[in-house]
Formats: sequence, structure tokens, C-alpha cells
Amino acid sequence: MRYQLLSKDEFLHEMKRKNTMVIDLRDPDSYARWHLPGAMNRSYDRISEWSLELDRGKRILLYCSHGNESILAARYLGSRGFQVYSLIGGVGLLFTQ
Repeated sequence: MRYQLLSKDEFLHEMKRKNTMVIDLRDPDSYARWHLPGAMNRSYDRISEWSLELDRGKRILLYCSHGNESILAARYLGSRGFQVYSLIGGVGLLFTQ
């Protein structure tokens, strides 16, 4: 399965759906300062480890600081059969109009 890029509004809409898992790929300090409700903090560098624990029945929403790591993670997970979405431009977009 492939991944899909989502705008801010699309991403926030998808978060409200059932069977959705949100993963924050930023560093632990950034995550501790602020993160989306219910988001888990995972490191892209260890994706081969934590991806083994993901539920294939859930949609996975990814975000990071600027959108780069979440796209890489989406490609990785999408190539392994996950239904995965990445926030275009990163978490900073969530604070813009």
C-alpha cells in the first residue's frame, strides 16, 4: 500500500476517525513541550523496530517538525502494507490559518 500526504485540515479530520493511530516523529524534548492529543512519540531512526508493533488494522497518521521524516516514514510503512498518512509541511502547519 502507498502513503498519502494530507493538508492540515485533512490531517485533523483523519484524527477524529476511529481506528487511527497518531505518531509524532519529533525529538523527545519537542514532544514533551507539545504534541497532538493521543500521539505516540517514536524516532524515525528506530522505525524498523517499532513498526513491528503497529496494528495493521489501523490508519497511521505521521507528523514531524518539517514534514521530511514523516514522508520517509510513510514511504517505509506504506511499502510494508500499512495504511499511512503524512502531514504536509510538518507540525508548524497546525498553527497557521
